[in-house]
Amino acid sequence: MLLVLVLLSGCASSTDSTIAVSSTSTPPETTTEPPATTTTTAATATTVATTATTAAPTTSTTAATTTTSAGPYEVGVPEFYPLAPLPGSGGAAGSGCSPGAGPLPDGVWFGYVVGKSAADIDFDLACFYFGDIAYTEGAADGEEVNNDYYVRNVNPALRTIPVAPTSAIWEIETGSVGFLNVPFSGWPLDPAGYIACPSDWCGVWLFVNGGDVTEILEQFVP
Repeated sequence: MLLVLVLLSGCASSTDSTIAVSSTSTPPETTTEPPATTTTTAATATTVATTATTAAPTTSTTAATTTTSAGPYEVGVPEFYPLAPLPGSGGAAGSGCSPGAGPLPDGVWFGYVVGKSAADIDFDLACFYFGDIAYTEGAADGEEVNNDYYVRNVNPALRTIPVAPTSAIWEIETGSVGFLNVPFSGWPLDPAGYIACPSDWCGVWLFVNGGDVTEILEQFVP
């Protein structure tokens, strides 16, 4: 895990309690390299290794996925960096955090999975800012920002969002710099892993296509 901290030492919907995240915080409204090994417990999980570098990101221009502004929205190769802002996001990463009332539109949304059933999740949308804008938005809220990211979560509303039966979850693998590709039915593969999911701190990106969640990518924070 020491290697991951170096990777992101410079790193960081309706707008949702304000959370100022620091390098000592507990992990909280989306992507490098060849598959490694296969881990099998309750579900089959594929380890995807990521390449670590010593250059710390300084802006929000580093895209973590292969998504486009018009969809389909796909993780592609998962990375620990947050998503770059998509058009219309208002500067927040991914599709932003102001989708309006009603079902969550197609896009890439950050927030917290606080509940899970066999076919859907309960999702708390939040705003994830990364790079220079994180300091600007944090200052506007009177909050101190560290590690180039800031999460604003002032709207307690929850959305129940259907999850496609074929959806894939990219779970951060504890003890290595990589992800496990886990079916939704088997997620979390490691309940005591890096992020406790579902929970108030289960910070993830939802990839929504056709009204359903088709992929979930856990977000690393230092």
